[in-house]
Amino acid sequence: MSTVDIPKCGTKFDSVNHEGYRRALAVACVTASPSEEPVVPVPVSASTNPGRARVRGLLLGATALAVSLSALGGAPAVAAPAAGPDAVRAAVGDEVIAWREIEQGTITGGPAQNSGDHGNFSGTGSYTFRETGMQSEVAFTAPAAGTYPVWIRYAAGPLTPEENFTRAMGLVTNGTSRQIVSYPLTGSWESWAWARADVTLTAGANTLAVQCDRAQEICRLNFDAIQVGGLAPDTCAPTPAAADAVRLFDGTFDTFDQWRKAGAGGFGRQTDCSIRGFRGQGTTWTTAQHDGPYTLGVDWKRGDDAAASSVYVASSGNGAAPSSGYQVRIGPTDTATIRTADGSITQAADAAALTAAGVQGVGQWNRFTIQVTPRRIRVLLNGTTVNSLDRVASMNGYIGLENRAGSDEVSFRDIQLQPGVDLAQLAGPVGKAVKADGTTADPGAESTLGNLVAEAQRWATRGPSGGNAKIALVSPTSLGTDLAAGTTTYDEAAAAVASEPLVNLRLTGAQLKTVLEQQWQRTAADQVPAGSFLRLGASSGFTWTEDPTRAEGERITGIWLNGAALAPSGTYSVTVSQALAAGGDNFHEIANGIGQRDPGATSVSALAGYLSDASTGGPLAPEPTQRSVAVVFPGGAPASYVAGTTFAVDLSSWSFSAAGDPVDSSVQVSVAGRSIGSFAVDGTANATAYDDRGKVAVRATLPADLAAGAQTVTITGATTGTTVRLPIVVTAAPAPTPTPTPTPTPTPTPAPTPTPPPAPATKAKPTLVVKVKPGTVEAKRTRARLVVTLTSTGATPTGKVKVAVGGKVLTGTLRGGKVTVKLPVFAKPGKAKVKVSYAGDASTLGAAKTVKIRAVAA
Repeated sequence: MSTVDIPKCGTKFDSVNHEGYRRALAVACVTASPSEEPVVPVPVSASTNPGRARVRGLLLGATALAVSLSALGGAPAVAAPAAGPDAVRAAVGDEVIAWREIEQGTITGGPAQNSGDHGNFSGTGSYTFRETGMQSEVAFTAPAAGTYPVWIRYAAGPLTPEENFTRAMGLVTNGTSRQIVSYPLTGSWESWAWARADVTLTAGANTLAVQCDRAQEICRLNFDAIQVGGLAPDTCAPTPAAADAVRLFDGTFDTFDQWRKAGAGGFGRQTDCSIRGFRGQGTTWTTAQHDGPYTLGVDWKRGDDAAASSVYVASSGNGAAPSSGYQVRIGPTDTATIRTADGSITQAADAAALTAAGVQGVGQWNRFTIQVTPRRIRVLLNGTTVNSLDRVASMNGYIGLENRAGSDEVSFRDIQLQPGVDLAQLAGPVGKAVKADGTTADPGAESTLGNLVAEAQRWATRGPSGGNAKIALVSPTSLGTDLAAGTTTYDEAAAAVASEPLVNLRLTGAQLKTVLEQQWQRTAADQVPAGSFLRLGASSGFTWTEDPTRAEGERITGIWLNGAALAPSGTYSVTVSQALAAGGDNFHEIANGIGQRDPGATSVSALAGYLSDASTGGPLAPEPTQRSVAVVFPGGAPASYVAGTTFAVDLSSWSFSAAGDPVDSSVQVSVAGRSIGSFAVDGTANATAYDDRGKVAVRATLPADLAAGAQTVTITGATTGTTVRLPIVVTAAPAPTPTPTPTPTPTPTPAPTPTPPPAPATKAKPTLVVKVKPGTVEAKRTRARLVVTLTSTGATPTGKVKVAVGGKVLTGTLRGGKVTVKLPVFAKPGKAKVKVSYAGDASTLGAAKTVKIRAVAA
């Protein structure tokens, strides 16, 4: 706290306007000790948040000058009440009985000026009082006679050096009783403080007036509002906030004082504890910059059809026309549009998402949740994601509110900043592979985390600017902390993978085979390192089989992209980290890729963006399927199989290893759509550096009547849906050798018995189960999800499921006997019938079921 001295004794004033200064100084000099000059301590805070904690100190400093002024003939100023639990105050004044804006009073006595352009006022503005006779009188009713505290909100900014000390004005009660109230400097005209006086009121109608008399007082003050009664100023209680949240505006003046205006107009605190923009286009900004990642929450309401405003984030400046940062708009046609402050990029919100968000109209409150991370701005409206913009810019900057339309019809409330960003809800844990001890990371085994990170990197570079990536590969050495089930934050995503720029490049099918062969490690010096095997994480749809018993360089036996075999001479768009692009971790062949490009994303931004977008429809489940499976034919694969004989194959690398990972206990084997058996999966932990967890010994009998020619044996995990398709050639079973029979004794020939036609192949009758999630569906807001499960004896149902609702037909494809279908948002509360039907497949009959869904009012 600093102090401002009263001018020294003997100071000369050459203006009659300084008569009050001269007289006050004369009294002070008479009463001062001969050996020292009087100094009145006046708190002048550099802080932009002069809260109620300063009021007691301000009043103590103000009292000294008030005593001097009273000696000049004015009524004595009332000192601040004693602090502490023993302080005595009349109970009659403990409750607030009136709140009056200065502009609501009767303003007389001269050209008092509305100074609302200073900002941070209450109501619609404030008034400057500077000449004798100027006053604002407000009327109110007191419930009982007695002594009441009066809190006066004012600003006392700098003037000339000889005027920069505590000022004073009269306070007139009921037109007769006048006292002088002191107003210490507030540091600037944008900084507000409270002065207190006690007044005696009658029961019923009363008046109070702030009044300037330059013969007695030093006026030159801005007045904002008067509160009558109450143990402390400010009628608004803070809105609730999390313990770690930064309250940017919680309804109180304390938090409102953290903002400063720029440009025309200003923002005023209203009696409903919101703030509203007034009188022309302009912006109000936080006085402190905020660094991310963070989540900004703000309620807003449009007052009329033309009302328009904006919320700024990450602005390097807090002037009237910021040239950096991002603007999230509010308006009749562009709500939730994201625009760079310089206007170079404008991205409208998704129209369907806006409808699903249920944007409220004029006079109704909406809430923005704006997530700011190093590479993305994401906007949620009323809890629904409606827009996101990838970017490369600093997260640090000011937060602002813009009065864009120039009208005074957009209000704001409950503005709080939560450190960190919640990206997604995970339905299950996603982690690195582990060794037999269950805790030590195993870089030689496939993991749900490695596959998730790879899929995120493919997703982030899937568009033209990213290289139209079809495949992404991730080294296990770049993986960090596991992701737990439940809420995943940006910080957790950033800890899950090493932060590196991504690189997109082109590899041929033959080169990709070489890359996969290099999972069996060789250094550039052709040495086998201590970590002799590294399992690459891969994006969804990229799968391969391998035979670890083969010679080095010949172990990869098949590669597929979305079910189609890779062409050795074909060229494929692949995304990897910068380290892998340089041939890191002994994946030397990747460095030979062509057309390297920077897609403008990092490993962390890709994972964060993917998690936030992929989880909008509900909790994100980790991908359960294996990308790689080892397939070994004992004794070598035969050229063909005879119908009716045994099909034998040994599988390994079928299972994930971390706790909570999805795993299969058995696999289903079929040929030509006919089930030929179920076989157990041995989940014993790896015994070697190679990824061999999850072993299956398939010994299945081919049907004796299996048609000769090319056939496919399909092996599918009952839980994960991991699938391996193995082509075979079938030859017909040999005809049995006829046995000679003796010549029979002639007997009468009986009438021939008709031969019945062959019985048709029997299909299994499935069990159809439909679950509705979430349990409560809200009209105009919630998109219900149907989780459809089909099970049958001997085979896993395949094919499509149709869902008919409200005249629309939706279709989903079964995977492992399950499919999730998202329904449209229900337009209004009530019950709806939803028909789910399954047409069947080669092994399974069709089935249908009708469910009822009740939508409640939001």
